[in-house]
Amino acid sequence: MKLKLDLHPIYSDTVKIEHALQAIIDEAVEKHATEVEIIPGKGSGALKKSVLRFLNRPEIKARYHRIDKDSDNWGRLFVYFRHERPEPVRSKSNSVTPMITAACACCGDEVTVPEPNDEYSQPGHIDCPWCGSPNRISFRFDRSGQVRGSAELDYLES
Repeated sequence: MKLKLDLHPIYSDTVKIEHALQAIIDEAVEKHATEVEIIPGKGSGALKKSVLRFLNRPEIKARYHRIDKDSDNWGRLFVYFRHERPEPVRSKSNSVTPMITAACACCGDEVTVPEPNDEYSQPGHIDCPWCGSPNRISFRFDRSGQVRGSAELDYLES
């Protein structure tokens, strides 16, 4: 997931800039975003320096992985995040339903769906617990009769 913050509309209000930067960093951490694009604009470079000072504060720097400056457009910064992967939440169910796991088509994290009852079962749909991407799990039976699952992104048009 990528987030974007354009500072053009608030370039002259230091307080709003601080709040906007803090809010986008908080949102990136909360939503497990991998990248935030910050657009201070080209101008004199003063706003970009201010943004870099903000990002270099120890309490802010601890929340992201690295910063890149756009080589093609020097009025743009990219902040990259690495998030700790939480342990998957296991439901405490008394039923012993066999489960199939597959790698999320977006982030590679493990997604799990109930095993199909027969060879003609429809694909399972599940949102990744890590990145939130919708996955369609397709089932196939290998030569030994084991059920295997594979995931692909499933963005349905609304």
